[in-house]
Amino acid sequence: MHVRTGSIRGRRLAALVAVVALVVGLGACRPVARDKPVLLIHGWSATGGTNCSSTFDPFIADLQAQGFTGPFVKVGFYTGDTGCDMTLRDWGSFSNGSSWKELAKAFSHYVYATYTSQGQTVDVVGYSMGGNIVRGAVYGSSTGQGGFSEPIAVEDAVTLGAPHNGAAWYSSFCLWGQCATLKPGAADIVWLNEEGNPQGEGATDWTVIGSNADAVTPAASAVHMTLLDQQIVIYDDVPHTGSDNYLGDDEVVLRTGEALARPGH
Repeated sequence: MHVRTGSIRGRRLAALVAVVALVVGLGACRPVARDKPVLLIHGWSATGGTNCSSTFDPFIADLQAQGFTGPFVKVGFYTGDTGCDMTLRDWGSFSNGSSWKELAKAFSHYVYATYTSQGQTVDVVGYSMGGNIVRGAVYGSSTGQGGFSEPIAVEDAVTLGAPHNGAAWYSSFCLWGQCATLKPGAADIVWLNEEGNPQGEGATDWTVIGSNADAVTPAASAVHMTLLDQQIVIYDDVPHTGSDNYLGDDEVVLRTGEALARPGH
C-alpha cells in the first residue's frame, strides 16, 4: 500500500526520485518508450455524456511534461460526449445504457483496425469504467470470443479506479442499464474475472491503481487483477471524482507515466 506523508512538494520530489530510480534500474532490459499512441478512455456517466477535453487535457499536458510525444487519443462512446477525438459508435452498435462489455467489443475493433493490423502497438489509460473496457477488449479479443476483434496489441495498460470486481456497495441498487453491469456479481463482472491478467498480441503490461479514499470503486476492486506487487498501487487519499482525483493528482500521473514508458514483457 502506498501511504503519502509530508509536504506536497516533498511528496512530489519523492515520487519523482522513485520513478527515475525505477526507470534507470529497468533501463538495461526495458528501454523507455514515450512515443507510442496513448488511448484515453473515460468512465461511466449518469447523464449520457462526458467532456473528454476537461477530463483528459490537463492529464495529457502532465504526461507531455514527462516527455510523452503521443499522439493522444481521447475515446468517446456516449451520444452526449464532447471534446473527444473519436467515438466507439463508429465501431459497434450499442446504446448509452448498453453494458461496458459491448463498448469493449467496439474498442477492440477500433484498436485492431486502426493500429494492430497496421503493425502499431498502443498504450491505454482507462479511468473508472474505462478500465473495464480496455481489460475486456484485451481479454475478449485474445480468446476469440464472439463480437470481439482479432487479438489487439496493447503494450501498456493503466487503470485508475476501475471497478474490476464491481463498484461500491450502493451500485447493487442499480437494477437496469449500464449501471447494473458495474455492480458486484454482475454477469459481465464475473466474465471479466475469468482471466486475472489478460494478454494482448505481443503481451500486455498492466498497472492497476486504486485508493482507500475512493467512494465509487473500493480499493480492493480497483486492483482486482492477478499481477505482481509492483503493478499494484493503492493510495490512501485520492478521491474518485473532483479536480484532485486520479487524473489530477501529481503523484498518480507520475506513476502512470512510469508505467506507460515501459514496453511490454
